[in-house]
Amino acid sequence: MTLTKVLIDTNICLDAIIYRRPYAAQALELIERSESKDFRGIISAHSFDTLFYILNKKMNRTKAYKGLKEIRRAFDVAPVTSSVIDSALDSQWNDFEDAIHYFAAKSEACKAIVTRNQKDFDQSEITILSPMKFLNQLDE
Repeated sequence: MTLTKVLIDTNICLDAIIYRRPYAAQALELIERSESKDFRGIISAHSFDTLFYILNKKMNRTKAYKGLKEIRRAFDVAPVTSSVIDSALDSQWNDFEDAIHYFAAKSEACKAIVTRNQKDFDQSEITILSPMKFLNQLDE
């Protein structure tokens, strides 16, 4: 059986690592469900440097690395290739970082992107879902 590939946006990872309320419970459930192979969670390679930058300001370096390792265990990594960057540059999306995530997801044939910032992906041809909506779909 082939698992559904879903890109998890950086904000979801932050919610889980720094336990941002009220979003942490759903973020942690996404991690758990990916680890238990209910779906194939993917994170853009670019997310790791963004996450580390933010985490290193909010916690000590050891905890930041621990959080990143937890994310890496839960999710596969979509490479950010020159093709992904070229597509993001050509797209002229308002948010370049989100364009990178989108084209990384597209290159991995993801069926959805799970994010709390749905409006940032309004140009997406891939289905955009909130964490709650995606978790509900998994349970159907």
